[in-house]
Amino acid sequence: MNRRTVLRVVTGAAGQIGGSLTTHLRARGPVLAVDRRPAPGVVEVDVASEEFAMLLRERLTPMTGRVELFHTAAHLGPRIPIAHTSPAAFSALVHDNLTAAYVALRALVMVLEERDLKASAVVLSSVGATRAHRYQPAYDAAKAGVESLVRSFTLEHGARLCPRAVAVGPLAESASTAADGERADDLIALVPRGTYMHLAELVEALDAFASPAFDGACGHTLTLDGGLSSQLRPAAIERPPDRSAKTPAPSAANSE
Repeated sequence: MNRRTVLRVVTGAAGQIGGSLTTHLRARGPVLAVDRRPAPGVVEVDVASEEFAMLLRERLTPMTGRVELFHTAAHLGPRIPIAHTSPAAFSALVHDNLTAAYVALRALVMVLEERDLKASAVVLSSVGATRAHRYQPAYDAAKAGVESLVRSFTLEHGARLCPRAVAVGPLAESASTAADGERADDLIALVPRGTYMHLAELVEALDAFASPAFDGACGHTLTLDGGLSSQLRPAAIERPPDRSAKTPAPSAANSE
């Protein structure tokens, strides 16, 4: 008996995360890699267009038993204060980071219903969705919307599509990290884990999170930031513990 196959779809496949993820996934089976930017082995399609749904239909075969969508398409944009961010620039970033995710998820739902298939979707968010970056208001607002989207799609389509988000913190290999320059050591010191997440770690986590084992995480967000956003204050300015305080000795009733 032939086994049903899994079609894995990566949007933003010409980018750093999408490209690495595509390479990783291709070792396991067929991958549909798409991006509006040209790149080797990547289909040049804007995920925010109707062409994306058509492409999905073309790539599904009678042996496809499950679809796993990895929506990594995103655009960080320049760091600009709110007062200097024009409405047009704000709208463009929202389109690239939120509207594109909506169109991709909507297209997937439509195709799944036509073919009577089930799928998971892992959509990249950012720690900025709940902990604002300075000078990136549109990006953060859009990523907060992405996390809301996975909840909305879960409520309406959770029996067929199990979407979940991944809020990603700083990556060791990213261009924004490289731009930190002399600030890098001080910024890394804020991460309780003591290091930024590496690209290879993120790729493996995304692959695992899309699997059927995590379909119970429908509508939820997984944060991968080394503990950065879990703290109220950085250790460097947190009030230290009282070293003179002593732990009370256990009572006789509680001792063995």
